[in-house]
Amino acid sequence: MSAARPQIDYTDKDFASLRKSLLQFARLRLPEWTDRNPADLGMLMVDMFAYMGDLVLYYQDRIANEAFLETASEPRSVIEHLRLIGYELAPPKPAAAELDLTFDPGLPFVVIPRGAQFRATSQSTPVVFEYLEPDLTITLGSDQVETLPDGQLLYRGLPVRQGITVPPTVLGSSSGEPNQSFAVLPGPIVPSSINLEVEEGAGWVRWDRRDSLLYDTGPDGRVRLSDPQARHYYLRFGPASEAFVHFGGDGRFGRRPTQGPNNIRASWRTTAGAVGNVPAGTITESLTPIAGLDLVSNPAAAAGGTDAESIEDAARFGPLAFRARNRAVARDDYSAMAHLAGGVAKARARTRSWNRIDLYVAPTGPELAPVPESLRRQILAFFEDRRMAGTFVRIHDATGVDIDLTLEITFDERYRADAVRQAVESAVAEVLAFDTVDFGETVYLGMINDAAIRAAGVRSVRILRFKRRDQTDGDIAAALAASNLPAIEDLPEILRDALDRQVEADGQIDLAFNEIPRLGALDITTAVAAS
Repeated sequence: MSAARPQIDYTDKDFASLRKSLLQFARLRLPEWTDRNPADLGMLMVDMFAYMGDLVLYYQDRIANEAFLETASEPRSVIEHLRLIGYELAPPKPAAAELDLTFDPGLPFVVIPRGAQFRATSQSTPVVFEYLEPDLTITLGSDQVETLPDGQLLYRGLPVRQGITVPPTVLGSSSGEPNQSFAVLPGPIVPSSINLEVEEGAGWVRWDRRDSLLYDTGPDGRVRLSDPQARHYYLRFGPASEAFVHFGGDGRFGRRPTQGPNNIRASWRTTAGAVGNVPAGTITESLTPIAGLDLVSNPAAAAGGTDAESIEDAARFGPLAFRARNRAVARDDYSAMAHLAGGVAKARARTRSWNRIDLYVAPTGPELAPVPESLRRQILAFFEDRRMAGTFVRIHDATGVDIDLTLEITFDERYRADAVRQAVESAVAEVLAFDTVDFGETVYLGMINDAAIRAAGVRSVRILRFKRRDQTDGDIAAALAASNLPAIEDLPEILRDALDRQVEADGQIDLAFNEIPRLGALDITTAVAAS
């Protein structure tokens, strides 16, 4: 009777499984070999083949995983998959702010030069903002400024962008070959700010950036091709926000740079991304001397700064953007594509008529803030060649709704009261943090209770107030009198306690379409739990 054939498990691909399978196969084909001593030459060969098979099968699995966007884990694989559908990782976006400038009287006018720099002084790392518009002349005796009670003159709303301009820097030398590539250092850069020049023998000549040398969409929405003599290049970004300049010159798309030493240079602006979303009142220093300038301040927080798009976000959002095919048709297209404009943390679109889109936007930052005018213009320009003909897009600020809370906490006597209070504050604040909430989300009483009860040392939680700040409670005494009920002090204790608890009856706060919840007043009282 012949020996039973071994059962092969095709999912066992590690060293131990391969070694076991090889020994089972050996019993079938070489029954006379019975020595399983580790020093035996046959056992040595089995171990070596199992080890080699383990490595080969591991790389086979890795290659198979990287062949699909849903399972790829290597950044380079995700980037190349997305490029097949024309999707590139979004680079960092600079934050925007508007400054108030206070001048001493006495000068007829002052000039804010293009490139004037201002710095946020309260940050651990320097965060510099630049004025990028043409030179601004402020006539101090005109209605451009306001006269303050102390006689000083106030100019409001100077638009600035976070970032630092890098002077012309040599990127490398052209070899005269087609399809050359050069790294742009240091980064991360703002793509729209790059100014690339090539020395072609008679001086430096500026080249134009395109999204692609195969085809590119112009400001008028028309497709533009790069002919063989066009001075065009394009940018590509890696997983670490590193930028690379690519040239054509293969005889079909774009020309190749002239051969020469150190004849390719560029200037650009770098950005700190989300770090630039500094709080209000922190941009207080002018790095550029400005005559008569006494004080600088940003009345609102800087907003719109974003870090480079992560690999995880790109893998999730790339296919959605491909479905829209770079065209905003349906209402949800505007909500989804607004994030591609940069600087947008949350967006929600609403249609009031067939040709009007109301887009409510919350810019990126640590907290909800109004949309800076520069970001508003940037979003409108982004949709200009993507919207349907005859459709009007209006950008609106999100409405913040303050949720006021009052909590009574009992805690374990082994904990300190201030430590428990701080832990509860942090837990509740996380529930209503800007990164956590979204448009129109319902806030539930249970969310607050669960967050507070999980804080270290907390034994019990009693919520006495859970209300929108803009919602009035009304006159309870007048309401009782109108209903011919006793005064509140004459009611039973259980009813007085219920009236004192200003909590929504159904334990939830519903928000409108354009509203985002945020933490309002938070009052916490603590007491040691009875043993």
